[in-house]
Amino acid sequence: MAYYYKSVKKLSLQEEINHNQHLKEIEQKHHLKLVHAMLDAEERERQRIGRDLHDGLGGMLAGIKMNLSQQSKTDNRNLDTVINRLDESVKELRHIARNMMPESLLKIGLEDALHDLCELLQIEDTRIEFQPINIDKNLPLAMQMHIYRIVQELLNNAIRHAKPSNIILQCSQHQNIVHITVEDDGCGFDQELIREKPGIGFSNIKNRVEYLKGNIDIESAKNEGTSINIEINADAGSDRSGEG
Repeated sequence: MAYYYKSVKKLSLQEEINHNQHLKEIEQKHHLKLVHAMLDAEERERQRIGRDLHDGLGGMLAGIKMNLSQQSKTDNRNLDTVINRLDESVKELRHIARNMMPESLLKIGLEDALHDLCELLQIEDTRIEFQPINIDKNLPLAMQMHIYRIVQELLNNAIRHAKPSNIILQCSQHQNIVHITVEDDGCGFDQELIREKPGIGFSNIKNRVEYLKGNIDIESAKNEGTSINIEINADAGSDRSGEG
């Protein structure tokens, strides 16, 4: 009789463990669906705003510049200065629009789009070196967009917070695994702080990496620069394309 009760108790405990595991799996799937929906909505909104900026406001500013240029031929009192400032505004607007809607990704593919991104973000005090290795030109567009956004966020974070002189971006692919590495010689940071209070940018990166069945490794210390290594599954986006 004692053996019977022990067996029943053991079976009941195993059923509880299985039930809890099943609940965890359901919760994880639900979380990934929410992440997918959030990233998808965010991307659509970025592209909408980018188009509105480029086609709407950008076109209006370009038209104003053309009218002022015509007028300056007959009356150039202070107009040249106004035109120059307007020209800088148009350039800045297009810079923002390109950040939000990377047309180069659609036209020339991921590798060239990342090269353009590095040139776009490079500033006088910071040099960005891009090292592409075996990037598949036939990666699904959704996967290319995820990689582009991850790199964009990593580079923006490095430039904004680390104030480095040099940044190295390496993007490589081996079979279905994509490796992204960003290293800088900036001020570095205390890793405990980012675990306790990650910013919006880093949270977005973590969400994308998690959604793509990847992992992220960070090495950083104050005044010693930062190295961020990411591995993602190139098939993950297509595996979940029907979710949500």
